[in-house]
Amino acid sequence: MRASEIQKSHRILVLNAKGGCGKTTIATNLACQFACEGHNTALIDYDPQCSSTQWVEARPHHLPAIHSISAHSQKGHVTSVWHLKVPAGTTRIVVDTPARLESMTAVKLVREADTVLIPVIASSIDTRAASQFIKSVLKSPEIRNSNKRIAVVGNRVRKNSKSYKALCEFLESLAIPFLTSLRDTQNYVRAAEEGVGVQELQLKSAQPDCQHWHSLARWIENGQLPQHHRL
Repeated sequence: MRASEIQKSHRILVLNAKGGCGKTTIATNLACQFACEGHNTALIDYDPQCSSTQWVEARPHHLPAIHSISAHSQKGHVTSVWHLKVPAGTTRIVVDTPARLESMTAVKLVREADTVLIPVIASSIDTRAASQFIKSVLKSPEIRNSNKRIAVVGNRVRKNSKSYKALCEFLESLAIPFLTSLRDTQNYVRAAEEGVGVQELQLKSAQPDCQHWHSLARWIENGQLPQHHRL
């Protein structure tokens, strides 16, 4: 089905209470993947640091457009509802969140989402922090009593490390999909600086990274796990 034939928008929430796990990297590159596939894409930024917003502002005009919405608290700690509306015809909405998201806001965002992605770095500290967070999310009524998809994306992964193996074992115990593992590469740093996705870097070294995003987008659309998931 072509993007133009899809009427209902699909909202993807990138969420983790732990800072520094790569939520903005996931959000920006996923939004880029959808835009490059022809979807009318919006990127909503709840982080006061505005990293996703700044990424869109730096995006070259000749590339597929991504509509940016800065959703963090405005003056008086209130964000107007009209301010959060996405343009008519939007088919993909990616939501970037901060580390210390207020509990009521988190519940609201999970309730509104169709898919929840949890980025995790394969380190002992991050795995311990993520384990408690993931368990709490899975127990929440917004997830437990719904058909929402939830999965983990590994970020800055070194696959031969003990910490990576420990993360795999933990996620297998929860029976939660571990979709893919993003390489620890400077390609993501360069893409962030230029306001592009790693898919748009005209670099041979970035080609292995592109398949991760294609597969991730397919899982969001149809729930089919990529054959190379975790790899």
